[in-house]
Amino acid sequence: MRNWKNWLFPILTALTVAALALLPLRLSTWEDRALTGAVHAEPLTADNNFPAKPPELPGRVRLLAQYRSAPELLTIVAQEPDLAKLEELSAQAWAELVRLVKLGILPEKSGVYNRGFQGSLLYLRDQRDLSSAAFALLYTYDKETGENLSLYLDGESGQILALEFYSELLWEFDVSAEDIGEAFLGALGLECAPAGSEDVAVFRPADSGAVYWVHRYRDYLGMILEVDWEAADDALRTAMGYPLQSESSVDADPMQKW
Repeated sequence: MRNWKNWLFPILTALTVAALALLPLRLSTWEDRALTGAVHAEPLTADNNFPAKPPELPGRVRLLAQYRSAPELLTIVAQEPDLAKLEELSAQAWAELVRLVKLGILPEKSGVYNRGFQGSLLYLRDQRDLSSAAFALLYTYDKETGENLSLYLDGESGQILALEFYSELLWEFDVSAEDIGEAFLGALGLECAPAGSEDVAVFRPADSGAVYWVHRYRDYLGMILEVDWEAADDALRTAMGYPLQSESSVDADPMQKW
């Protein structure tokens, strides 16, 4: 009996130390899981460490591309903006649309350019390097004309980073996908050479790990942002369902199998 009591105290001490060491990590993991995909009413700012330190524009483009293509590696928090914030975001979107019209990227005088927007705030954090940034997803619809517009605003610059637009005005809008993409990305400071056809152009901004697909077809115009799977690391390739870099290189060169 005395020997059993002698062992009891060291065992309890070891268990206490292990609990104190592991509990903060476990709590942090639970907190990330609780945040992911949740809708929060309270404001989320740098005080919440979300976003903590937004990267430069290519890094923010990468985060938004991951959200669109491979959200599995992101911590995602969505927040419904209050009326004042929604009006502020709508004003930013209106100013941006005027800018895109002046650049020849969008046709003039659409019925959706000055309508009120609905939408949500998005806070994205890469679970691997903890880079994070804020965005706004906004959309609007004109019931009379059938026009439909959705866009992503960059939380840092207020600029439109991606959009999709359906309108009959596009039938008479004689601008190619390549010209639209060059003007759009050039104005963002993401100049890069295009590749593609008159209806679809592809742009790969440097240091972003992302690809822009610019679609120009009948009554549809889209600046679609996705992860560039050719430049993706193995973690992203796995999340997107693509083969690993090593497997791709072996498949590309049959002689390497020998």
